[in-house]
Amino acid sequence: MDRRTAIADAAMELVSEGGGRALTHRGIDRRLGLPEGTTSNYARNRRELVRMVITRVAEIAELRPPARQLPTTINDAVAQLAAALEGTVTRGVDTRARMALSISCSQDAELHELLTTASPAREKLLDEAARMLASLGVPEPEDRANDFIAVMNGLLYDRLAGNGMRGRPADAASILRAWLIGVGARR
Repeated sequence: MDRRTAIADAAMELVSEGGGRALTHRGIDRRLGLPEGTTSNYARNRRELVRMVITRVAEIAELRPPARQLPTTINDAVAQLAAALEGTVTRGVDTRARMALSISCSQDAELHELLTTASPAREKLLDEAARMLASLGVPEPEDRANDFIAVMNGLLYDRLAGNGMRGRPADAASILRAWLIGVGARR
């Protein structure tokens, strides 16, 4: 792993564990055992650190397990999506970091957009969602993709920060199945 990727990963970990305020150059240097000031050679300020995290989250993000064929039935889709959800929950760091930064950067319009509406990870996931929904015969798959990402984000929030973290998690498979039926996916 190159140093830039290691710094981005350490930044994600810090934010995931301690929220947006935990993201500091010094914290990254300490986490990686680097001489103080090393991280500032890769990101001059906090905004650049946030951008590194955004880029790294986009590299990691996936809607379905890689190299899987697009599903053609609801059962296939639910199986793939549930597996991807579990993989994201297990990995967790990138999604918790994205969620934490979305909140801590909410007053910075540019960074907030890069974490939400103009996020490179979101663009990638919207494209994957639209292709998957089209393969399931959902009408207007590009329009439904946005709604689908909202459903997945809700399920992730439940598992990573909400009730499902310590209580009974939402039944993701049932929710996904019901949503897909509701938007007209081929059974």
